[in-house]
Amino acid sequence: MSRFLDKLFKNVDYLLGIMMALMVGFVFINVILRSVFNSGLVWSEELARYLFVFITFIGAIGAMRSNSHLGMDIIVRRLPHKGKIAAYFLNQTLILVVMVMLVQGTYTMVVQSVEARAAATGIPLSVIYSIMILTAVCIGINCIANIIKVIKDPSIIDGLVTLHESEEEELVEEMSGDNLSNTGEKLSS
Repeated sequence: MSRFLDKLFKNVDYLLGIMMALMVGFVFINVILRSVFNSGLVWSEELARYLFVFITFIGAIGAMRSNSHLGMDIIVRRLPHKGKIAAYFLNQTLILVVMVMLVQGTYTMVVQSVEARAAATGIPLSVIYSIMILTAVCIGINCIANIIKVIKDPSIIDGLVTLHESEEEELVEEMSGDNLSNTGEKLSS
């Protein structure tokens, strides 16, 4: 199942790239048309906006898969091994509950907006709103897969609960470590 999910989310990443390119292309074409020809494509602005919404929600799926969402691990890092597992299970369960609530609320909204259409493109708003259902289902599947992963191999919990520092913070630490070692070498000479 893990390989299937890895392939699925790899395709999600490709989809995000395509959607981003389309969004940038629509905005670029519209800017050129407005500045050069004094007219634009009405539908391109709306479509770019909807692509941005889709990119945001689909990006949340990818961020959940790679454990890249913002969080605080200051307390969980200091818990014993079993405490980390319990906190992780609680975390994933709460996320799963919120995703079920999101599906229920979004389903109601999709049903209510079946007749409504976007002004310029005529896209049914229920199609636009349905991205929230897809996001909630994918994140829910990811939560279940994470729980199963920890049940099968509890030793991986340290890697799952510890947040990864940003690249900038890692570079600063690396540079300050290099500066300290260089200073020590100069003092010893």
